[in-house]
Amino acid sequence: MPSKKPVPAVIPWLTALTGVAPVLVVAAMAATLFGGVDRAITHDLLTWTVARAFGWVALAAALVVTVLALRDLGRRGVFALIALVLAGGTVGGFLFQGQRLAQPTSRDVSTNVAEPPTFTRAARIHRDASGVTGPETCPGARSIPTQVLAQQAVSALVDSGFPVVRAATFEVEGVHEDAWFGFAYDAVIRIRPGRTDIRVAARDPRPDGGATCRLMAKIVTALEAEAR
Repeated sequence: MPSKKPVPAVIPWLTALTGVAPVLVVAAMAATLFGGVDRAITHDLLTWTVARAFGWVALAAALVVTVLALRDLGRRGVFALIALVLAGGTVGGFLFQGQRLAQPTSRDVSTNVAEPPTFTRAARIHRDASGVTGPETCPGARSIPTQVLAQQAVSALVDSGFPVVRAATFEVEGVHEDAWFGFAYDAVIRIRPGRTDIRVAARDPRPDGGATCRLMAKIVTALEAEAR
C-alpha cells in the first residue's frame, strides 16, 4: 500500500499568514485600551494601514492554499477552509467598515438643533455647537414630548452604554467608550416641562461611520421605553 505524501510545508505557513491581520488588529486594540498607546499608531497605522494591507496579502495566500488543496482535499481541505475564512473575513470586515467610514456623518447630533443641550462636564471638549445636526442627518434623533424624571434619564443612559458622570434634577450626562479602540462619546439629556431633549457628540475628530447617530437612537429608544 503506497504511503501518503505529507502535506507540503508551505500550506500550513500560508494558512498561518492569513491570521496575521486579525492578530495585529487585536493587538492594536489591546495596546490602545490597556497600554495607552496613541490611536495614531494603533488605529491609523497598525490597523488601517498595516493590517489592512496584510488582509489583501492573506487573501492571495488563501487562494494559493485553495489551489494546492485541490490536489488532496481529504487532508489539505481544512487548511483551505481556515485560510479562506480568516482572509475573507478580514478583507470583508475592512471593506464594510471602510464603506461606513467613507459616508459623511455627523459627530454631534441633537434632538433640538435650534437650542441643543449643553455639556457641563465636557464643556471644554464641545465648546462649539455650530456643527450640531438633527433628524435631517440622524432620523433617530427624536425629542421626547414629555418631562421625564431624572431617574428615568439615568436609566436610559446606563441601558444605552453610557455610565453617568453627572446627574441633576433637569440634566443628566454620560460617557460611552466603544469596545474597539475606546473612542469616547458624550451624551446629555435635558429635561424641561413638556419636552426632553438629547445630544450626543463624539470626542474624536475621525469619521465614526454613523456611530454617533446609532448611539443617539439607542438613547431615544431607551428613554421612550422609560417614559411609557
